[in-house]
Amino acid sequence: MAPPDSPFDDDPPEGSGGENPLGDWPLIGDLTRLLGSPAVSRQAAEQLAVAVASDNRTEANATPADRIGFAELAGLAQLAAESLTGLPITPDRRPVDVTVVNRSGWARQTLRDWRPLFQQLRDGLAAAGEEPDDSEPHAGTQDALLRRLMEPLTPLMCDMTAGSLTGRLARVALGSYDVMLPRVRSDRLLLVAPNITAFAREWSLSRDDTCLWVCLHSLTCGAVLGVPHVHRRLTELLGRYARGFEIRPEGIAESLQEQLGDLDPEQAMSEVPKLLTSPEMMLGAVRSDHQEALETELATLLAVVTGYVDAMTDQACGQMLGAHSPVREAFRRRRLTPPIESRHLGRLLGAEVSGAVSDRGARFIKGVVERAGAEGLGRLWQAAENWPTPNEIDAAGLWLARLDLYGDSGEPDPGP
Repeated sequence: MAPPDSPFDDDPPEGSGGENPLGDWPLIGDLTRLLGSPAVSRQAAEQLAVAVASDNRTEANATPADRIGFAELAGLAQLAAESLTGLPITPDRRPVDVTVVNRSGWARQTLRDWRPLFQQLRDGLAAAGEEPDDSEPHAGTQDALLRRLMEPLTPLMCDMTAGSLTGRLARVALGSYDVMLPRVRSDRLLLVAPNITAFAREWSLSRDDTCLWVCLHSLTCGAVLGVPHVHRRLTELLGRYARGFEIRPEGIAESLQEQLGDLDPEQAMSEVPKLLTSPEMMLGAVRSDHQEALETELATLLAVVTGYVDAMTDQACGQMLGAHSPVREAFRRRRLTPPIESRHLGRLLGAEVSGAVSDRGARFIKGVVERAGAEGLGRLWQAAENWPTPNEIDAAGLWLARLDLYGDSGEPDPGP
């Protein structure tokens, strides 16, 4: 009799000759439990992230000159961002902790900062696998066996997907907030020296000017996401989104068959590891209708945040570098066509900011400034009740009229 904790303790399917089609199931069961343990899968995810970020090569650390120069630029950017937004960049307004890293360092630190969100994704997938499904096929069918095999592997796949996507993003990330996700430490600024240098060279820009823009953007974004009611709302929505996935192993099997069907066996085997950690595999197999509804709420929130951060960054950059600085145009184009790596990771976690979402937020911010100036924008951060509704984002005048009619707290949100 099969042991009770075996994932293959049902009778073999009819016509199998009494043998389990997956081979020696006790060994597979032990292996899946080992690989599914949090410590092992997290370590594997971090190793994968570093390997992908560095292209499996040894990277040079940032030079002392880069560390000093970037820290000075960050100090100037912090003063400008605090003056322009009125928001504290760090909780006690002390100088921000500037960490100049290579791609591997960014991947490692970012994976740790986003671990709470990835853990919610992991837990949500595990819970989805335990929920009974009336439409689930009979235990003896191939689909049922595939589901039982995938359930213990799902946490590992989740962590490996996180590691793969974070490593890919590290190849193009410039600062702390290339994806609009809260970090564990909002008072730390990550600057990816090789990517900043490469971006400046690609666009024929001054590296110092490029770094200054990255500092302004990251610090402004950190300040906005640090506003208590914004942080609470975004964290709540991202958590609900992460817990909204469903396990559909048959979808994974179909995707594998579709993408590997025309390849010869040798090519197919080499492609399997990459496919199992690709966002398309995760999204196509386990996305739920519940998440589709949450996307609207997330898009509404992120539109305002992105519009504000972009507007303040552009304004500060214009003041410090000049209205016709080529840096502003280079990053405007980057906003219009963000790197595919940031779009993939943002879509998996519910934080993708499309061009339409970005434009919507920009129009709202512009409308508020035209009607009420910078003081009108400041009302966004005073209380959660001041946040615009979806209809008001498309009509800034309605939002201002509501606040004028009903008033607002006039006091900053004290937070938890």
